[in-house]
Amino acid sequence: MNKRPTIALMTFTDDRDDGISSPEVEKFLKDKQKELKKFLKLNNIDVVDPLEELRKNKKGWYGARNLKDIKDIVDILSNYSFEGVIIGAWTWAPPMTVMEFVRKISKPILYYTENDPFSGNLSQFSATCASLMEWGVNTHAIKHERCFGDRDYILKWSRAVSAYLKMRESAMLLWGGSYAVKMEHLQDDIPRLKSFLIRDVLFEDQYILVNRAEKIIKNQQERINTFKNWLVKNGLMIKYDKNMLTNEAFDKQIALLISARDRLNDLEMENINGVSIKCQPEIYKEYGVNACTLPAFLPLSFNENGEQKIYPTVCEGDIKGLLTSMILFFLNNEVPPAFGDLISAEDDYIEFANCGAGSLFWAANSNDVKKTLKNTEAVGNIHGVSGAAFSYYGKELDEITVSRLVRIRGKHYMQLGKARELDAKKVLTSKYGKRIKDHLGQTWGKIVIDLGVRAENFVKVIGANHLTATIGDFTDEITIFCRQVDIPVLRIDSDKDMEEFYTNIRYLDKDQRF
Repeated sequence: MNKRPTIALMTFTDDRDDGISSPEVEKFLKDKQKELKKFLKLNNIDVVDPLEELRKNKKGWYGARNLKDIKDIVDILSNYSFEGVIIGAWTWAPPMTVMEFVRKISKPILYYTENDPFSGNLSQFSATCASLMEWGVNTHAIKHERCFGDRDYILKWSRAVSAYLKMRESAMLLWGGSYAVKMEHLQDDIPRLKSFLIRDVLFEDQYILVNRAEKIIKNQQERINTFKNWLVKNGLMIKYDKNMLTNEAFDKQIALLISARDRLNDLEMENINGVSIKCQPEIYKEYGVNACTLPAFLPLSFNENGEQKIYPTVCEGDIKGLLTSMILFFLNNEVPPAFGDLISAEDDYIEFANCGAGSLFWAANSNDVKKTLKNTEAVGNIHGVSGAAFSYYGKELDEITVSRLVRIRGKHYMQLGKARELDAKKVLTSKYGKRIKDHLGQTWGKIVIDLGVRAENFVKVIGANHLTATIGDFTDEITIFCRQVDIPVLRIDSDKDMEEFYTNIRYLDKDQRF
């Protein structure tokens, strides 16, 4: 799967032989197309340019201007994989020509122009966008985005629709299904999700992993030893003890991880881009170890053999948590999303830490294996019969995006905010002092953030006990993504928005939800 967004670029011109067009106008259109194409490429957006192929070195008309052009362009585009179309409005063109293209191409559309009092472009822009809304031939006509001179927004839109199309082509895999420890909100309406958000949701019993792990322990011990030596070589401190983190328990955890990687390789054709492991109670009681190696090491870009595919990974069959993680990853594919349980909240910080392990990337905010593992300790977990948890303190960052897909009375909402990541060790030590060793998340990977809001408001509206996060500000991209799938957004970095949501959501009839 191509990690970079791929966007088609189009422009249209007048269809009248004796209209406002001229060789000078057509050259102007061609130059604007090239200019926008160059901008996109310089910002890591791949571009499909059907006009370049259609017109080649032909003189005369450049922009698409009639139904034959539309047919030829659609035929050209059928040979390419792309996720959306940017249409540049640079001169007058009849709206119906554009509308026919939108009808046939059926992809997300962004209509772009800039202020130019000499070209008639604003008239064309407003007339066509109004016609798309009135006509509504498909969902992309109704949901087209308009952009007036803000080229940064073009990049955000491109990343958002790329993530949307990648989600629609993806599957997620839930080992052990959903609904751990009787948490209703972890579940969802699978057929409905497959109708608008994801291609497939696959379920497998944890026995597949356990059975394969036992065979690896019996017949392929060298694979376990290689992984363990790689951990130690790169700086992971393993604190063995006599009860929880024994050598036997750690071997079983590593075997579970290797079996999961093997199984994902078997299922490569399913295009799985996110996984969940339901550890409790089946694995951590019946098999006797927790499965924390999966959420620790599957969402990493490296393993003992070199580079590996990053799989956003959650626990407990948290379907909406995994969907959120996948969205974040498709928007920011160099960063494995953070995932964890809410631990504590005050007005100046919120702490979350997954019950045993989250992606070890967040131990150093880095894909450098040595930095990551040197900042992590394998210690006996506080849950289960035996096994390691992977403990670290998150590092300080100026901007991260925190989000969570939730469902209320059958309708999805995206809870979303921009935050700062704080120095977890500094904050928690200042809060708890010597008692830090006894606080709930101490053996886990701890991430501390500041959303700049009152803790009371946050706690009153948050729609799950799990949060997800990525590095950077992707709030605009997620908002655009959510418009594509009709999901309202609640800003959890706004006290005002949270207060209104908390009051209004309780008193709306099912047909009046906002």
